[in-house]
Amino acid sequence: MKPRLALMLFILPLLSAACAFGYYARGTLSDMPGELQGKAFPGNATGGGRFVLTDSQGRLRCDGEMSPADVSPVPGSCQGESGRGRVQCSDGRVLLARWTAVSCRSIEGEAEDERGNRLSFRVERRR
Repeated sequence: MKPRLALMLFILPLLSAACAFGYYARGTLSDMPGELQGKAFPGNATGGGRFVLTDSQGRLRCDGEMSPADVSPVPGSCQGESGRGRVQCSDGRVLLARWTAVSCRSIEGEAEDERGNRLSFRVERRR
């Protein structure tokens, strides 16, 4: 067997397995119909993270940047941690967010823009 083919046969299953896990995000905006969906990307070892949401037509895109937790009620446990964040959408709106950890694999939160429009969001890891 050629070395290049052997390498590909080794790497492809590893890449496929890595794609089986991921963080998904979904949310709703109070002034828009339908659900926004997208991906999420965990932060570094200190926490925080990022998500990207789009509407079903792909017209609106919202990028959320969540800071590491600023409240940790139970040391060593993710549940109940909370923090702040900022969401910027392609239509120009900026929303200030507050998130809370539901578990070590999911957070939920709300954000509000200057006009009082609200974004409710959830990020979770799925297999």
